[in-house]
Amino acid sequence: MASFRKRGNSWQYRIHYVDRRTGDKKEAVASGFKSKGEAKVAAAEMERKIKRGFDPGSADQTLSDYLEWWFETYKKGTATYGTEKNIQKHINMLTNRIGYMGLKEIARPNYQKFINELSKDYSKSTIQRMNATISEAFKEAMDLDLMHKNPAARVNYPKTEKAKTKKKFLELEQYLELIKHAQNDWKEEYPHYLYITHLLVATGARIGEICALALSDINLDDKTLNIEKTLVRESGVYVVKPTTKTGQSGERVIALDDFTIEKLKEWTRIRSEWVMKLKKRPEFLFINPIGELVKMPNYGDMLKTLCKRHGLMHVTPHMFRHTHETILWESEVADINYIGARLGDVDKSILLNTYGHMSKRSEQLNNEKVNNFMRSWLEKIE
Repeated sequence: MASFRKRGNSWQYRIHYVDRRTGDKKEAVASGFKSKGEAKVAAAEMERKIKRGFDPGSADQTLSDYLEWWFETYKKGTATYGTEKNIQKHINMLTNRIGYMGLKEIARPNYQKFINELSKDYSKSTIQRMNATISEAFKEAMDLDLMHKNPAARVNYPKTEKAKTKKKFLELEQYLELIKHAQNDWKEEYPHYLYITHLLVATGARIGEICALALSDINLDDKTLNIEKTLVRESGVYVVKPTTKTGQSGERVIALDDFTIEKLKEWTRIRSEWVMKLKKRPEFLFINPIGELVKMPNYGDMLKTLCKRHGLMHVTPHMFRHTHETILWESEVADINYIGARLGDVDKSILLNTYGHMSKRSEQLNNEKVNNFMRSWLEKIE
């Protein structure tokens, strides 16, 4: 509640409030108003800002301090786990470079310089997403009278040289190097991404198919995986649909090797520990620590960061599908029908018409070949 008093020929207001972050009692004082009515209007506006979390005593804070406060006040707990992670990532992109600057110092010229420097390390689309987050934070700062203009409202995105065509295949030795780094970086904090990688390589499935898997799709006793659906994004919402991309061949039950079965057992134990702490019971096989399904962009971004951090070639989730093809050939599987059936390949119907029906015995022999190869090859990362 504000109090008012006249000092000489002008009026002053005094507001007592509690800092939400520290719990400290503080006061905001302003003078120089020509009338009590004018002081009341100004005090009411300040009280409105304080209720929204504004601290009048922090007008000279740095960018880092402000963005930390903005996230804690307006974003934390209001979005999904993945969205919060992305917002924090965007904030870190700025604070790691110019977070030391005062909020009042930042203007369009030095912000544009920051964008120019950022373009040396990030793609245009990543910078655009980051800028949208920062612009939202700056708009709030303007509403709180901490800034007069939004330097992120009008930026120019530098043109970058067109990247050379990237290699679309990941050699087996390159995968071993990648998975070792993944184990070191993801095992403790992001195990869901680690085990998704294992399953992508072991099955050749598409990332949307892996994200859509339910716990009931794995049969650890029979050592099989049922693939019959995929995760897609429609009108900004992720939905599960039948895996009709390749027609009937998209739906398939494939055998899993012993190494992959052990990895899935590890993952289901971790998953069970997470679920025990949750009120809900998610049906998806791969979830994050708060029970949300893992979306394709979440995994793709983490994979990209991993490769960049360790100086590895740029790898996309789809490249693991080609790695699995290599595994099949290295396992001396020459049955094109087996390969087509396992991958749910678009040309499977043509392959079957050309090469005839694959017998159960042929399928069993090919499964044994893959199992033996995977066991000997992946011993290198144990």
